[in-house]
Amino acid sequence: MLLLSKLLARQDRGCAFQVLLLLPLFFVAGTTSAQPQSATDPAQTTAVQVTPLAAVVHAGIPHATDADLPDAPRPASEMGDASTGESSSFDENPESPESIGDPMGFGVSPAVSTRVPLNQCPYDQTGARECRVHWHQLIISSSVFNAFQNGGNLYTSYWYRYETTTGKWFQRWFDSDLGWRWGQWHDGNPFVDDYVGHGIMGSITNYLWIQNDPKGMTLEFGNNKQYWKSRLRAMAFSTAYSFEWKFGPFGEAGVGHNGDHPTDSVNGVKQNDTGDVELVTTPVVGLGWTIAEDLLDKHVVRKFEEKPHGPFALLAISLFTPSRATANILRWRPPWYRDDRPVKAYSFFSEPPGPEDEVASLEPASAGGPPSTSDGAGAGVTQRAHNREVLPEWPHYGGVHEFGAWWGMSLMSGHIWGYAKDIKYMPLAVQYSYLLYPGGKWNLRYSPEVTIPAMLDEPKTGVKVISKYDQHLRSRTYGGGVSPAGLRASFFPESRVQPFLSSNGGFVYFGQRVLSPQGSQFMYTIDFGAGLTFYRKRRQSVSIGYRYQHLSNANISLHNPGTDTNVFYVQVSRFRTKGYR
Repeated sequence: MLLLSKLLARQDRGCAFQVLLLLPLFFVAGTTSAQPQSATDPAQTTAVQVTPLAAVVHAGIPHATDADLPDAPRPASEMGDASTGESSSFDENPESPESIGDPMGFGVSPAVSTRVPLNQCPYDQTGARECRVHWHQLIISSSVFNAFQNGGNLYTSYWYRYETTTGKWFQRWFDSDLGWRWGQWHDGNPFVDDYVGHGIMGSITNYLWIQNDPKGMTLEFGNNKQYWKSRLRAMAFSTAYSFEWKFGPFGEAGVGHNGDHPTDSVNGVKQNDTGDVELVTTPVVGLGWTIAEDLLDKHVVRKFEEKPHGPFALLAISLFTPSRATANILRWRPPWYRDDRPVKAYSFFSEPPGPEDEVASLEPASAGGPPSTSDGAGAGVTQRAHNREVLPEWPHYGGVHEFGAWWGMSLMSGHIWGYAKDIKYMPLAVQYSYLLYPGGKWNLRYSPEVTIPAMLDEPKTGVKVISKYDQHLRSRTYGGGVSPAGLRASFFPESRVQPFLSSNGGFVYFGQRVLSPQGSQFMYTIDFGAGLTFYRKRRQSVSIGYRYQHLSNANISLHNPGTDTNVFYVQVSRFRTKGYR
């Protein structure tokens, strides 16, 4: 009997901890979730009613009277142990009324809270563990955003790369911090950069905090203490992130060394890209931008979501809340994801129902709204079910059809076929692949792709260096293209980590002549690559890879220097198989 009570209690605790698990995935329309209860009334109960174990046991044994039971202290093993870090429905005080009143002596409180529902966390006064900030995920998302910012600076500016890799790095970082001009407001950057770009940056970091703070993630705009406290906490995090971006080793002081050297001259005064403006506009304008997005989300986006839409329509409405959409992508969620409500979508990326799902609840809600749950954890993206059939599971990693997107960067040129030097190349592509050969030790996929855009950065011909800090020595050209010939062979297909080899061929058409003034806008492409695919779920994967890609116009113009790029890239993919999960 004691063993039965332990198993039931352990099962209850384990299920409770699944409420706040946020599984990151880009463009996922998650499994079934229900509409959370309204959290506007702080007087609502935060306790989850737990059926007494005594009642469960009584259902299976003859009724026992108090006279049949010995007077014995309750075993310590049945008491909640704070050291385990789990919430417990057991009363730790053996003299409590609930414990004494239990005729079986299990000490189970009939109405003791096991966990605070997510939509009640803004009103929680107990310091519940589930209402604390998710620091681990916050650090990951913020680090990805920081890497994206640094990567953009390094790729788009020759002088960022030059300054970062020249001289003694630690000394230059210290000098950059010491060279900050605290007595000057303007930093020499354009108005849009200072007052718009950094405002958006502040709003993105606000949402990075909000989506990892249970005390704020389910709150919509409202003139109440909980909302303003949540947004001010986010503003404090945004301020800290902004200072790291300006002074830290992983910001502009460490990557680019802004502050220790002059970058240009304005009215005869040398500038070093520092000033107080961005330290203020990032958190302050960012807070205003966040409030504006919260208002639009409440009065525009929510009304749009009342009917199911496809992913392109949802992506379009996400443009009303660009900062929140970006923060969602940084945690591998679709741009239209919401923590406080489900978003109904017709989407390939929605998970088909499994045997553990209530398939009937996937159907569109009635006019009265979706069903509510007592835990207030329903949120995310749901897909309308066209029938009640539960699909069988495809017994392998991946699937027959793959839809993916990848982004890559080449900072150095190769010289096997092409000979144009110092070419930087950055492609962004979407890819579809079809399983041709599902072998036991390896498989083969046909993998065409569309590249939009492709950016080529090259030195300007015939330009003399005017000064060390001249910013106009290079030109950027954008283009797009298709690679209809593509194959990918993956090895160890039953493993979560699968090495692969790939090859693609096609063309890219640029907006102007590239690689030479006598060159052409049309460039053939061919590449050979390799990498690793990591399956975080059986139908979701992340790949890191390398491609040696050759660009050439095949002598259709007067001059054909050609170039070879070394592209390192990251790809995310979703898989589907018709008739299977």
